[in-house]
Amino acid sequence: MNNTKNRPKHSFLSKNKLLNKHGKAYRGKDLRDREEKKGLKRKKISNENEGETKNIAVDTNKEPAVHPYSELIGSLKKKPKNYFEEIMDDKSNGQLNEALSLADEESQMNNSTEETDIEDESHESSEMSSDDISEDEGVENFASFENKFGSNAQLNESSSSALVDVPNTLYHLKKSHHCKVTNEIKNVDDLKNSGLEPSLLKQWVSITKQIKSKGVMRPLSSLIYPYMAQGNDLFFSQSTFENSSQIQRLLALHVVDHVFKTRKKVLKNNRKVADNSSSSDNIQDQGFTRPSILILAPFKNIAYNLVQEIIKVSLTGTKRQISSKKRFEEEYGPGSDEKPNLSKSLSYQKTFLGNNDDFFTLGLAFAKNSVKLFTSFYNSDVIIASPLGLRNLIGAEGDVERDYDFLSSIEILGILGCEMFLMQNWEHLLHTLQHMNLQPVKDHSTDFSRVKKWVLDGLGKKFRQNLVFGAWSCPEIESLVRNKFQNTRGVVIVSPLSQPGALTDVLVPARQMFLQMREQKPGEGRVDFMTKGRFNYFIENLIPRFISAQSVVVVIPSYFDYVRLRNHVKKEGIQFSVLSEYCSNKTITNTRRQFAEGNVKILLTTERFFFFKRYNLKNVSHVVFYEPPLYPECYTHYVNMLTLPDSSSNLLYSKYDCERMARIVGEKQLKTMLSESEQRRHMIISQ
Repeated sequence: MNNTKNRPKHSFLSKNKLLNKHGKAYRGKDLRDREEKKGLKRKKISNENEGETKNIAVDTNKEPAVHPYSELIGSLKKKPKNYFEEIMDDKSNGQLNEALSLADEESQMNNSTEETDIEDESHESSEMSSDDISEDEGVENFASFENKFGSNAQLNESSSSALVDVPNTLYHLKKSHHCKVTNEIKNVDDLKNSGLEPSLLKQWVSITKQIKSKGVMRPLSSLIYPYMAQGNDLFFSQSTFENSSQIQRLLALHVVDHVFKTRKKVLKNNRKVADNSSSSDNIQDQGFTRPSILILAPFKNIAYNLVQEIIKVSLTGTKRQISSKKRFEEEYGPGSDEKPNLSKSLSYQKTFLGNNDDFFTLGLAFAKNSVKLFTSFYNSDVIIASPLGLRNLIGAEGDVERDYDFLSSIEILGILGCEMFLMQNWEHLLHTLQHMNLQPVKDHSTDFSRVKKWVLDGLGKKFRQNLVFGAWSCPEIESLVRNKFQNTRGVVIVSPLSQPGALTDVLVPARQMFLQMREQKPGEGRVDFMTKGRFNYFIENLIPRFISAQSVVVVIPSYFDYVRLRNHVKKEGIQFSVLSEYCSNKTITNTRRQFAEGNVKILLTTERFFFFKRYNLKNVSHVVFYEPPLYPECYTHYVNMLTLPDSSSNLLYSKYDCERMARIVGEKQLKTMLSESEQRRHMIISQ
């Protein structure tokens, strides 16, 4: 009786046809005869673990089959969940990190790192070195505080690091061992060897001449572009208003280069298929949908500048065409009567100058010497949008109308001004990343025979390049790079060597008190210590001191902590008022007037209110910071309001706030504060 129908379909049996015509397996002499006909020879293979020796048939004339993802599978097996060593745990990353890494027993790495110091005569070596301190003098590092952000895995992969000298700045460059060794771009030949599209090379040289650059690329661009060109993930944590145009121009070059190469390959294969010279089954050059690049920006003014750079890089000659340019200028442009608000700080003027709308989506499509703006997403090559704009399209689970198929084939993700998303809604950014490189719900007229195999197999996230640019690093951004990005080519992190601090911007002779919170209960986790522990310490030790005082401003960076503290103060019957980002202009005006007149004893405000408004308050006697603010300018902004006699500021921090504190007091000063094990209060008086 033939039982082949009930036999389980084993892939190897069915592929190699080891069943005879009667549905039974070859045995003994029949199998050897079959092997001789096919030219197979038997080879002995010993199993050391089991002590056995087996004979198997091997085709000696045929090369072994290679799995299409053998290289990827090999790298994934070797790669841990978090594939680069923790930034702050590297001993060469400034004075603070050297001191903190000695005492961080929980996140201490066993793998060695290689360091190469590139010294510059303009930098004194004594300023870059730090004194040795014992382990019990340091504290745990906030960068290893992963429980709060959804990751508590140890980073156990060694990586290489180096100090790279760029004029006026000394950068710390760190890369995982998945990254290939690359050299900086110093001339046209280096740029050509990086794989830049030949049609863009001449245009880029012309642009560099217009901006009067000494070389084919500025020093910062020549440092990071080679890693962008070879597909590595990049996290650059030193974006400033001075280098923002340089970064956007570099990103525009990378985007246009990728689009031109993809378009050139698709058109070439289209001609092959049309001429019947090649079957479409052997061509895999597309994704599920056309968009392959997504750029996230916080405001329209940043998107406007980026599009201008893309047009400048991609179009040449006088016959270039830009569709919907007038509409683009009206919806994204700064306007003819736009003027900076001189009463605000310089950083505020540069951040919000122009169109600061945070709700937008824009599609770009490229053709021969033309750029089309406002194209539909499924007919676009590049999508530039804000997380809020995409969140409105993506929707939430259960919504009737949802669409995120246009994110299914993204190959390059760029994030500009990443730290600003923390002042908007970080959840919108995470929600967008969760819906990228997923299997589409609809087919969208896709020719699946030409879809890339790694896209069909759901490995888009493994091949997607992620480029993140921010003003500084923080645990939220580090967790984003560590947990959400899975590029098998590795990651490169470029950060400044040291943090000078913002105390030099304090212009009033006020007493600045820094209070360290150390009472962590036995068995209390880090999350509880940073939330409940901080709240209890604040209401027990700081609020009683300022109940009887007048004109006290309490700055609370987190809105959740703000709500908790507001409810507590209201429950205790303490007279107070609030200023938050949700207050109307009328309420803000009335509250500021009452505070200046002395009718408000305690004023609760948030860091988001500072970021979006930057109002000055009069008659401030005391400023209390619930925790170190994300923006160091927030600290100096409120401290500079202390113009009354005997005024003071008080900042509560813990051993997990090192990164924020370093941006305020500087790494050198923070090292001194942390090394004094018995001293919990430090006072600094600006002169």
